[in-house]
Amino acid sequence: MEISAIRSAICVTEDNPLLIEQAVKRMFTTILEKNSLTEKDIAFILITQTGDLTSRNPAGALRNAGFCQSVPLFCSQELEIKGMLEKVIRFLLVLKKDLKNPVHVYLDGAEKLRPDLALKK
Repeated sequence: MEISAIRSAICVTEDNPLLIEQAVKRMFTTILEKNSLTEKDIAFILITQTGDLTSRNPAGALRNAGFCQSVPLFCSQELEIKGMLEKVIRFLLVLKKDLKNPVHVYLDGAEKLRPDLALKK
């Protein structure tokens, strides 16, 4: 089986459960749209968030929004590095197909993490 992966990240303005839910939903739907994917294409998703986000589990937020009911999700806390970008949620989608030109999705300030991969407006 061929595989490929898509990176993504989004920033939220504060540690608020509703903002986290809105952010993960927006990031996930943007990834699917920009890459012409369906959930059946996804093998699993690795999710991290910075330690300053503690009010909502992003995997739970994704499932609560009606997504990834049969997609394995794994969450962990992002490493804490001095000077790191705050209030960030990251996804690594591992796909069950070879996506020749994946579109990586960095939104709402997370473009700073990988300007070379950020969506061109």
